[in-house]
Amino acid sequence: MDFEKVQLPDSYVAGLTIPLAGKEVTRRDLDLVNFTWDRYLAREKDGPRVAAYVAQDGRSAAVLGYECGSLDEAEPGDVVTRIPAGAYAKFVVAGKPYDLTRTAWAEVVKAENEGRITRTHNTDIERFVDATSVEVYVSILA
Repeated sequence: MDFEKVQLPDSYVAGLTIPLAGKEVTRRDLDLVNFTWDRYLAREKDGPRVAAYVAQDGRSAAVLGYECGSLDEAEPGDVVTRIPAGAYAKFVVAGKPYDLTRTAWAEVVKAENEGRITRTHNTDIERFVDATSVEVYVSILA
């Protein structure tokens, strides 16, 4: 799978938040992510789901929810994180693979291992376009 280098503007993701163990996602982190997505989906909110993984002092936090254009669009009680403008590598997986996100992240790791991208590990985004498509954006050196 190929990827595309893109420049993203500042944006916001709002929703439920969880602390992660470090820069890389661990098995424990995946369990928390799955649990939190279940809580979010129980809200039956319209619109595409978005996950933001943001670095914080050697660790990371995830916000699982939805994209919003401003702080005023966030639901009361939701946590909001800012996605900084910058260079990202965009990976798209569509169709009906076993696990869309797992397939996309495998492609990210492959591109990184092959030296085609250099990740900054500052911000990663997952946009669930619909039930059969996901876009993964990873922050990269320009």
